[in-house]
Amino acid sequence: MYVIAIPSYHRADICNEKTLAMLSKNHIPKERIHVYVVKEEYDLYKKTLDPSLYHSLTIGKKGLVQQREFIMHQYPEGQAIVFLDDDIQTVDLSLSTFRTLDSFLKEAFAFTKKNHAYLWGVYPVFNPFFRKPRKDVETCLNYIVGAFYGIWNRKTIPLTLTKNGQKEDVERSIRYFKKDGIVVRFNKIGFVTKYYGKEGGLGTFEDRLVPMKEASLRLKRAFPEYGEIKTKKNGMTEFRLKKTRSRTYGSAPPLKLPASPDNENN
Repeated sequence: MYVIAIPSYHRADICNEKTLAMLSKNHIPKERIHVYVVKEEYDLYKKTLDPSLYHSLTIGKKGLVQQREFIMHQYPEGQAIVFLDDDIQTVDLSLSTFRTLDSFLKEAFAFTKKNHAYLWGVYPVFNPFFRKPRKDVETCLNYIVGAFYGIWNRKTIPLTLTKNGQKEDVERSIRYFKKDGIVVRFNKIGFVTKYYGKEGGLGTFEDRLVPMKEASLRLKRAFPEYGEIKTKKNGMTEFRLKKTRSRTYGSAPPLKLPASPDNENN
């Protein structure tokens, strides 16, 4: 059975009012929901978060990449984990065949298990205009946005190029694709979040412009065959991935799953 991990920093109210409230509205059992914070903010989160909306509050590590790695080491190899940002207010299933968030999450893990993939994500832009003409599912090298993604837990692919969380999701997308020959993106699923807030998360948009460029240059040096650097008019630098074709299904070894009856539900 999948679990949901929510790293949060400096945003106790937002976490409570957005992601936790969204999961509750979508009838996700609280037993699956786990929030991870830094030591100095534990008491504030404990006081702020509605205990009816989550199962556990855990002290982890400071820094987004470090916190995600900490979370992964809390679970066995093969555990199905959904990572969510703390400010997701809506998940839009209206363009898909799914009627509930729970059914989508279960199907996402079932599909990746069947096709020997370890990483899945959703479309990174909410606008339905962009999502509607896309294929329901793609397995080529795609950008798997860090705000909402799922993994079959595996502790052997560390992220080594990212600093302060910059482009960590791009590096993850590439490393999983290189390892498995496939990543999965469900293009009909969208979500509403605010990537660049005034506090918490990764900081303001302006604060991130220089680190964005530096991270993109590191990715280009490490993975020149997988993407190109692009700079937008607003100054934001991207490492835009090339849609490299996925391997033929069935050529990778089967997923290693924990020995639990819950796996039959995935």
